[in-house]
Amino acid sequence: MRDGFSCQAQLLAMAAGEPRLIDPETARMVRGQITGALPGWFQFRPLWDQITAEQPDLFD
Repeated sequence: MRDGFSCQAQLLAMAAGEPRLIDPETARMVRGQITGALPGWFQFRPLWDQITAEQPDLFD
């Protein structure tokens, strides 16, 4: 699933103009901020809310 979001971000950047690369240090810092259990939980919550709202009897 994560790869799909990366592709979407790249396509949006390309549609906005010529993408500019960021330096490796900044890339590593951002990766550290958006990976792991807590960021994953925050990214999953909206999907969980949507699924349980659309299918309230899913776990019955």
